[in-house]
Amino acid sequence: MRKINIVFLLLISLSFIVPLLIFDRMHFLGIASRNWHDPNTRFDSEIGWSPIPNRHVNQAWGDISSNSLGFRSEEIDQSKKQIIILGDSVAWGFGVGDKETMPYYLNYKLEPFDYQVSNLAVSGYSIDQYYIYLKRHIGKFKKLKYVILIIYTGNDFNETIRNVAYGKRKPLFVMRGKQLVLTNVPISRFDLRNLFSTSRILTILSSKSWRINKFFNSIARQRVLDASVGQDVVSLLLEKIYETVSEHNAKLVVVISPSKRDFNEKTNDLLWFQDFFLKRNSRYFCIDYFTILGGYPNDLDRIYIDKGHFSNFGNELLAENIIKNVDFK
Repeated sequence: MRKINIVFLLLISLSFIVPLLIFDRMHFLGIASRNWHDPNTRFDSEIGWSPIPNRHVNQAWGDISSNSLGFRSEEIDQSKKQIIILGDSVAWGFGVGDKETMPYYLNYKLEPFDYQVSNLAVSGYSIDQYYIYLKRHIGKFKKLKYVILIIYTGNDFNETIRNVAYGKRKPLFVMRGKQLVLTNVPISRFDLRNLFSTSRILTILSSKSWRINKFFNSIARQRVLDASVGQDVVSLLLEKIYETVSEHNAKLVVVISPSKRDFNEKTNDLLWFQDFFLKRNSRYFCIDYFTILGGYPNDLDRIYIDKGHFSNFGNELLAENIIKNVDFK
């Protein structure tokens, strides 16, 4: 009788657990596989995630479209002089429609001068991913003149020194001696960190208990570099971006894009980037948008839609200031 009860309980348990596991993987196959970081990205074994080509998604705040290469801009017109925009969701245009992003405004304003602006920014990226993505695509631009790198002080540094961002596995560069070395690639779609973040069940369990969340993080091998090592890594990655742009006979323009909290008190990341670009490295052409926005103290709520992303007004203002500071003609 006791054996029968145990078997009965096992059957009941399996009848509950198996459908639950099936539902969990159906969620992964149906949603997460085509919406890796956001509705415009898919899993990428080299970079963590990358844009979905020929995608059109309608959000509450506007349309999100991508061309055949996944860029949030028109197809490349090789007859025009080319400008590439690199960055994360700030440059990509989170919170606004296709025709309200900074790259769109810049393209519109420079069109009379025979320029085309391509938006290669990707939501969630950090400096290491900027570099890998640039290397992947820069050769596609035959008349490249400028690469504009938008550095977001809110998280670009901190995410570059981690092997996980937004719950997903990402590349991590480390120092070996004085050399910059890329680790943990190729990334597996079934890496424990990716499985945890795409599991509906485990996500709920993690949100309910910090102990469970801590356990998942510990076995998923999350790594964060020491700050001093991180500074070396970030510095060398920026050098790599500069060298890559120079090798293609183009000019690099860096924009320091502050978080809104920088205006309450300068964060350490803002101070570090200002020191790196404006004091220690004269080879970089840098636009300090923090200093520029200091002239608009009463307009910050109009310029920002949240702690880091710009409104259509903020994006157009940034485009105008890039044009003021760079002699595109």
